[in-house]
Amino acid sequence: MTGIFCGRTFAGDAKMRVPCWKAVAAISALLLLVRIADAAEVTLISVGGVKQALDKIVTDYTKETGNQVKYAVGSPLIVSKRLADAEVFDVIVQSAPAMDDYAKLGGVNVDARVRVARGGIGMAIRKDAIPPDISTLDAFKKAIMDAKSIAMTDTAMPNGSGILTQLIFNDAGVMDAIKSKIKVVGLDPGQEQIAKGEIEIGFFNISEIRSFVKFAGAVPGSLQKYTNYDAAVTTKSTATQAAAALVRMIASPTSAVHWKSAGMEPAH
Repeated sequence: MTGIFCGRTFAGDAKMRVPCWKAVAAISALLLLVRIADAAEVTLISVGGVKQALDKIVTDYTKETGNQVKYAVGSPLIVSKRLADAEVFDVIVQSAPAMDDYAKLGGVNVDARVRVARGGIGMAIRKDAIPPDISTLDAFKKAIMDAKSIAMTDTAMPNGSGILTQLIFNDAGVMDAIKSKIKVVGLDPGQEQIAKGEIEIGFFNISEIRSFVKFAGAVPGSLQKYTNYDAAVTTKSTATQAAAALVRMIASPTSAVHWKSAGMEPAH
């Protein structure tokens, strides 16, 4: 009986020798077990405005490091409440003002906090609707005045899109004229109403405009308002090295493509 063993050919009983492919498989399995044993679990919480980008960044991080990420998402209010209730997370990604508030409570490792991206406000319309021109101040104002109904989120939601949308309408000088047409909605329920034709247009964080409606364009630059987002390792982190590595990846130039694909502007 003849077989190939570790690059050499032998005659005789092959059972007495271990083929190369078996040795390689055994070594690979051993290295995998070592990597799994060394892997850390990182807990991450973020607001919904950054979820689209973070889903892809977390996937990249897991592939590159072998570490696992337990990821929770919530509205700005929910995230702030969970942090205030002393829930433990290794990494947070939220708006800069909200991060400032948590830092005042001693929750942020100031040496591991970094700006990662900013996101603006855009218009959502029904899938089969023709997008109005909103590329200039005058065109934007006309589109708003012509609309029969306008969705926006609640201005009582801290660090939410509703506050920015109200500022945009005020700066455009149309707030008083359109008050009767404004429908204050939840993020998904409002877009579901747009999809059904129950509301004509709506304004939300561009990164949170859903696939079942159509993105009609960003608010023109002269009116646009942005939310700046920061990432940070918390002072309660139990996996500080792995958490810091995740923050570095979130803020890295290699992750810029994911921020851009979510309709956001990367900081780096």
